Amino acid sequence: MSDVFQPEQVVGGRYRVVRKLGGGGMADVYLCEDLTLGRHVAIKVLLQRYLNDPTFVERFRREAKAAAGLNQQNIVSIHDWGEVGGTYYIVMEYVEGETLKDLIRRRGRLSGSESVAVTLQLLAAVDFAHRSGIVHRDIKPQNVMIDRGGTVKVMDFGIARAGDSGMTEAGSILGTAQYLAPEQAKGHPVDERSDLYSVGVCLYEMLTGTVPFKGDSAVTVALKHVNEVPREPSELVPGMPYALNQIVLKAMAKSPADRYQSAAEFARDLRSAKEGGPVQAAAFDADGERTRVMAGAAATGVTAAEATSVLDRQPPPRRKKRKGPLILVLLLLAIIAAVAAALWWTMSGDKVEVPQVVGLSRAAAARVLEREGFKVDVKEEFSDRVAEGFVSRQAPTQGTRLREGATVDIWVSKGSQKADALPDFTGWTADAVDDWLAEHDLDGEPHTGRSNAVNEGQVFRQDPPPGTELNRGDTVKYWVSRGKPQTEVPDLAGRSQAEAEAALDDAGLELGTVSQEQSDSVPAGVVIRQDPPRGERVDRGSSVSIVVSSGAPTPTSTPTPTTSPSGVQVPNVYGMQSAVAEQELAALGLSVDFRQRPNTGQQPGTVVAVRPDAGSVVPAGSTVVLVIAS
Repeated sequence: MSDVFQPEQVVGGRYRVVRKLGGGGMADVYLCEDLTLGRHVAIKVLLQRYLNDPTFVERFRREAKAAAGLNQQNIVSIHDWGEVGGTYYIVMEYVEGETLKDLIRRRGRLSGSESVAVTLQLLAAVDFAHRSGIVHRDIKPQNVMIDRGGTVKVMDFGIARAGDSGMTEAGSILGTAQYLAPEQAKGHPVDERSDLYSVGVCLYEMLTGTVPFKGDSAVTVALKHVNEVPREPSELVPGMPYALNQIVLKAMAKSPADRYQSAAEFARDLRSAKEGGPVQAAAFDADGERTRVMAGAAATGVTAAEATSVLDRQPPPRRKKRKGPLILVLLLLAIIAAVAAALWWTMSGDKVEVPQVVGLSRAAAARVLEREGFKVDVKEEFSDRVAEGFVSRQAPTQGTRLREGATVDIWVSKGSQKADALPDFTGWTADAVDDWLAEHDLDGEPHTGRSNAVNEGQVFRQDPPPGTELNRGDTVKYWVSRGKPQTEVPDLAGRSQAEAEAALDDAGLELGTVSQEQSDSVPAGVVIRQDPPRGERVDRGSSVSIVVSSGAPTPTSTPTPTTSPSGVQVPNVYGMQSAVAEQELAALGLSVDFRQRPNTGQQPGTVVAVRPDAGSVVPAGSTVVLVIAS
């Protein structure tokens, strides 16, 4: 089939096609030049075979609508969408780089630190989408771009579900089988935790260089996601940190309830593991998961026929020799061996009853357990019930009988998960804010701006506001002042004093010194020059001085100059109603210009200021500005 668009073709009167970048199951993607903005964009075009399918067209339209609202640095931006000649397309950000899948194929497995860095950015994108009510449902390395600067960009929200879209038929699955969550493979409802399972598979592949499950068909792979437990990453990569191994296993737990419940929770564990701290995943029981899966697969596992129905009618796998009886025999032998080992362990050796150490200090609990002949494995966790430094729980619990030398796990409280309520940071320096946040296990995100409220270098805004209680590890945004807001000085030359004062007021500036100077060229009462000059940027509230013409020198027949001023004295109309004040000024041959001012505390329509001031002498016919309470 020929390409939908050809090089040099202009789409929608704006986008010139450069070349085809590639294609997928539902659309082709082209590199184009935006002729309006002069930048490269990518255009995704719905494949011709789907144009007559209203379901696919609507899904394509919903992709643009859903993704266009996701404005986050790790999500590919959607710029535009349209239809030309019956062909539907989406215009999106062009990311110059490679997919995560291509990176893994090129390099093999990634280092632990590199894998964590990519996953944290991937989780940031997923977290933003989830908080916007969108579940991606097709997270996979093929949909993750990495640009030349190392920034991760998640794309392809073509099967994302915004709220309750109802776009997918019951039991149908869209997505790649190697990254499907078990509930997704079974055609059950999916939620945010399904995306986190897929992120866990991506992390597994980055760390090991391979996917957890392989098969000769999508059905086979889907069955393995439901009925099998993958090899632990640490088995494939010797020396992998225990915490990182546990994080992957928890993210890929079969039951959504056993996984991370949010992308933020997943990310906190990754950051803690990177820093060598305690992780929530340490309590995840991988052996218990394996036992449950084996039991579930034998009793209620998904059948091949059922899986076929939920995988968009994938073709059946090639026929193979039946291995069921052999697998069943091996499974029974394994169970018998495990039971025999457990009985031997139970019936041999001296047993000691585990004492109660919950509520004791860390040191006291260790002394009590070691005195009874046990080894102690200390972990840490947050607790709202137990004070910092004291044991919050133990495993096994009190009364359990163990052989001497067995290990008892204890969890020592790090104090409440809740940090102290946020203070008002207004007036603090950035260093002071950072110190307070670090002391309370919170992250800071600094910004800058201009403010009249504080001095330069001080905080004038924060989010969340003062008094908010946060969990440790949460982020607080704050804004540091770069100084007062600035404005441009208007051109006052050629204006009357009243007009100049009004222009300064509109610009947020004050009238400074007013001096007079005789001029043959500038009429009396008109501004000759100003300081600072027009166009200069100054702080709001600054003063601008003006020189006003007093008119040409008056010729005299004697050497003594006249001292009798000519003009009209501005009357005091303060407190009058605007109409009465206007009549009084008009009677003196003066024009009136009204300005409204809210929140004066005076009756609406009342004169609250006069410019020039009452008593000033101005040329006949001058304009007087009356500021009126609104």
